Amino acid sequence: MGVINTEGPAPIDLSTPEPVDPDELRRRIDDGQWVVDLRARTAFAAGHLDGSLGFELSTTFVTYLGWLYQWGAPLTLIGDTSDQIDEATRELARIGIDHPSGSAVGEIHSLASDGRVRSYEVSDFAGLAAEDSDIAVLDTRQQSEYADGHIPGAINIPLHELPHRLAEVPDGKVWVHCASGYRASIAASLLDREHRSVVLIDDDYNRATDLGLDTSKT
Repeated sequence: MGVINTEGPAPIDLSTPEPVDPDELRRRIDDGQWVVDLRARTAFAAGHLDGSLGFELSTTFVTYLGWLYQWGAPLTLIGDTSDQIDEATRELARIGIDHPSGSAVGEIHSLASDGRVRSYEVSDFAGLAAEDSDIAVLDTRQQSEYADGHIPGAINIPLHELPHRLAEVPDGKVWVHCASGYRASIAASLLDREHRSVVLIDDDYNRATDLGLDTSKT
């Protein structure tokens, strides 16, 4: 370690990860590798490769990916453009993921060699309020956020715990929310990868309070 520390870190490779064709993308997904879609969360919901994960490229992208990522696992990126791939590569380098193992750019159906494209519904808290009361709601916020106020009956599984607690999510269609929609979008993709029926609530939690959905303190 002393020699390594004296020499300093090796140069970081920020070149665009090697392009991966649709057949190889499918093989990597089927092998259980991390194939991460960087597109906007609503675009991911509208259509994505079966088995891929949605981590919208944003200011919090590496925070949540680093939290959930299985360290050392092969990581392949999907984006709308090569610029998006390059930006994600730079951000990942900041947390020690020095060079993803591949990348793919293009319209999502063109990247599905077998046509396996999935989608799920996107709604808001008004949409949830219009539903019957007997529906499953998953709150992916931290326990402290949940304690400050929540939708009665919602099950609270913080996002970073969800990969290990998927069996606790109720059967049937699940409405997924957080404080803004970002964490919920990742959670929705984790559930969708298990072929669960999900609805992403892409909305600010303040709307739940305004609509009277949060009655935990009344």
